[in-house]
Amino acid sequence: MPDLIAAFFDRLSRIERPVLTDISGGDRRDVAGADLADHLDRLAAMLRRKAGACRGDRVVAVFDNTLESALTLLAAMRHGMTLALQPVGTAPDDLKRLQARIDARAVINATRQGVSGATTIRLQDLATETPVKPATVPARTPFTITFTSGSTGVPKGIVHGAESFLTCAEAFNRQTGITGHDRFLNVMPMFYMAGIFNGILAPLAASAPVVIAEGFSTATAMRFWPTVATEAISALWLSPTMLSLVMRLDRTDKTVPPAMRRLFVGTGAMTAAAAEQFHRTYGLPPLQSYGLSELLYISVDRAEAPNFGTVGYPLDDVVLTCGAEDPLSIASPHAFLGYLVDGALQPHDGPFLTSDLAQVSESGALYVLGRADDIILRGGVNVNPVDLETALAPVMGGRPFCVIGQRDATLGQKVVLVTEGPGLVPAAFSEAQRVIRDHPGRAQLDAAAHVEKLPVGPTGKIRRAALRAMLAGGGA
Repeated sequence: MPDLIAAFFDRLSRIERPVLTDISGGDRRDVAGADLADHLDRLAAMLRRKAGACRGDRVVAVFDNTLESALTLLAAMRHGMTLALQPVGTAPDDLKRLQARIDARAVINATRQGVSGATTIRLQDLATETPVKPATVPARTPFTITFTSGSTGVPKGIVHGAESFLTCAEAFNRQTGITGHDRFLNVMPMFYMAGIFNGILAPLAASAPVVIAEGFSTATAMRFWPTVATEAISALWLSPTMLSLVMRLDRTDKTVPPAMRRLFVGTGAMTAAAAEQFHRTYGLPPLQSYGLSELLYISVDRAEAPNFGTVGYPLDDVVLTCGAEDPLSIASPHAFLGYLVDGALQPHDGPFLTSDLAQVSESGALYVLGRADDIILRGGVNVNPVDLETALAPVMGGRPFCVIGQRDATLGQKVVLVTEGPGLVPAAFSEAQRVIRDHPGRAQLDAAAHVEKLPVGPTGKIRRAALRAMLAGGGA
């Protein structure tokens, strides 16, 4: 295999303009492609001197949307270190426990907040370091350890090598037409797979510069389009929840800035109706994609002829196997190295069996129908909660909600509509029941519940297992 890491940095070194720009903290900072390697080699020297971390070592890294996080990520790739990524705000005791569990050399902090006991990375401190030149990083060297949300159980450490990121990025960019003429905005959380792959590594693999903004929030949603216009952004990623918030809070004339040409939507399902509404309003198709932390990106929709309601078409060399009732199995050349179990890598080999139910159309488009472990078995009939949520969305008025199953002595499981905030008034629940009765299939809503706040992951995706546990524990 060619040295993909060396080739990646060699391409960036030929770019004189900034390839990373940070606008997240109010002060604009950037690093040119021609200067990038020097910054990374100085950062590697700092990690060696301050944290004792060298090639082959694991490091617990606290990340936020900062230039320091991006540089730390790239320095680890270039110098063969492994980063176990954690979000800003993680308790120091939890960081120490993770460090001990995975036998990490150190805890480092690439955010603007202080972290007790961690080595802090600051751009302004790199100038005094003597650069350390990298050696060749062997193939299949662990690069990142990210952790699942725990929505289906205890969070698992997912280990990737740099090769999976770089080869997947090449396939994704080729299928979507992303080139060095594009300019990306990264508002995805950078401790999370979407933030490091979608927002940093995939764009840079195409030599496309990245503007790092603060992590997405209500405040950033309100100034979203002005930021896109000011920074001449041509491409970016959002989750469906983020896109919905952008639409609701948009006070502009609903005109997409002229440079903008690719809006990717991932990390969760987007309904065809929501995609069509955005397309009608802004004239730009939101391109749904599908990926897994273990396999990175599997598919993406076509900009020229979007197929709303699907998650697009498989990337080159990705092979899908699915049946009417069997979960989707995927063979991908971009698969992870394995899971981290008790501090040791448990290797993965062969196709990956997901928990998703799916089907492929005659045109080759992939439909993800929901998770097999979320299917509700009501009175012997399978009920897909995602299907019911799609039907209910028009009558819920934008209110956060979720459909889940709960144990029932008579039915086995009952179908429960859970809303955020105050409970539904009887008339509203009756209307929701009518919608489901009129919906094709044999489903119906049995009960309503409410919680103060729906449990969500870093991109706004509802964690169904956590919600079921809340209700079972009396958290309504």
